[in-house]
Amino acid sequence: MTFEAQSESPFSRDNFAQALKYWRNFNGMSQLELVEALSLSHRAFQGINQPMLSKWEHGNGQPSLMRRIGVATFFQQSYHYSEDERRIIQGVEKYDDFFRGFDTLYPYTIDTYENYRWDNLPELYREQIVYAQEHYRFITFQELIDVMSIQEINVVLAKHRDAVVGHIVHGKDINGQNCLLSYVALNKDLHRLVHNYACELFEGKTLLITAIKPYAKTLISDIYIPEKYQSGHITVYECQVDTLAANPFFDQIHDEGRILTLLSHHQKIQRNRRSAPTHKTDELALS
Repeated sequence: MTFEAQSESPFSRDNFAQALKYWRNFNGMSQLELVEALSLSHRAFQGINQPMLSKWEHGNGQPSLMRRIGVATFFQQSYHYSEDERRIIQGVEKYDDFFRGFDTLYPYTIDTYENYRWDNLPELYREQIVYAQEHYRFITFQELIDVMSIQEINVVLAKHRDAVVGHIVHGKDINGQNCLLSYVALNKDLHRLVHNYACELFEGKTLLITAIKPYAKTLISDIYIPEKYQSGHITVYECQVDTLAANPFFDQIHDEGRILTLLSHHQKIQRNRRSAPTHKTDELALS
């Protein structure tokens, strides 16, 4: 699929119909092909069909903000927010406990990646990545090792000169299955680089990954990564890395895709609240 910046066809609430039609045609997709691609790539588009998409293109009704942003994300285009839409996005930013606090003052780069076996990792580096893991991922390596039955552990250090600015910790379980235990970086830009390096590292492989926080679980389940098992608050998922990398929403998880996940997670919370019985209801039922 080919994407090019076309400022004359921006995605926004007022210009959505025109932008949708423009970008679909630009990429040589029929309405049916786009419907299938969207619905197979993200849960936000479950239930859409070709007549619905045709109505959107003709301005006869409009999808939700979440789906409008989702379409822009699929085509790797920015969405231009109105003031009231910006307020909605600001209201859901509170759910992002994955990238919070990742902004830094200085523009670091990654000069080198160094590979170590866990047993051969210098103690200073081990202390640094253990600290980063526990303070930014809220779970210890030992908990992950126990849950995933890890037998061997490898570490990739992302370094700016002699300073560690990111890491990847991976290994294999008792069945020889590749497992990703952790990847963290100093800020969002570096996290994107480490993320891309991890994708290259596991290219062509099946990989077990984990999620602890509800936001991360929403992100993973929305793009159809199947759950393999669960242990307490830790959910383990199995993904085929090449299939995952081909999903345009996975490719955009640091950009517009992040906003899509925030809105999806908010919708999930609202559904859960509506379905949960209230104390008042319980009292009425008992009276």
